[in-house]
Amino acid sequence: MNVNDLLQAIYKSGQGLADAWLFKTALASIVTVLNGAHASALLWFVLLVFVDLLTRWLAISYAQLTESRRRNGLLSCLLNIPAAIQAGRINSDAMKHRFAGKMILYIALTVMAIGVDNMLRLAGETPLLLRVVWMYLAATEALSILENIRDAGIEQAGGLLNFLRSRFSALFAKLKSM
Repeated sequence: MNVNDLLQAIYKSGQGLADAWLFKTALASIVTVLNGAHASALLWFVLLVFVDLLTRWLAISYAQLTESRRRNGLLSCLLNIPAAIQAGRINSDAMKHRFAGKMILYIALTVMAIGVDNMLRLAGETPLLLRVVWMYLAATEALSILENIRDAGIEQAGGLLNFLRSRFSALFAKLKSM
């Protein structure tokens, strides 16, 4: 993929983001007005999923460079992403559907947790589920990002990944016993 093709792909992606911009803006405004904290959390989840997607592309690019016995440093992996797309290793349709699916799932889980927490409040109990759901989803994304970075050839990510897995396991075991 040459620079011109890359720019055209970026332009097409921008057009896709701009499609139905009025609807997307109205929906974002409604969500923000209804509950600012929840909308902020959603924006952070969007960012986490986007970083997860980018690091996945880096890992795929790393694998391609390694197989072809070419230099596979982080910058090389980043610069090789267009070639990985051209080779069909990175499929934008599959990535787009995975991103949309995650966002729909995260929104559904958040709405469910808000509903349960509201019922707990009405029953005089301490609301807990929303925090647990958000912690779990954020931890899952963080671990996925670290796995992708490790798979992109950055060895230091492996140690941090193991550390966080053990910490998250202990935290969720503690929550389970409540």
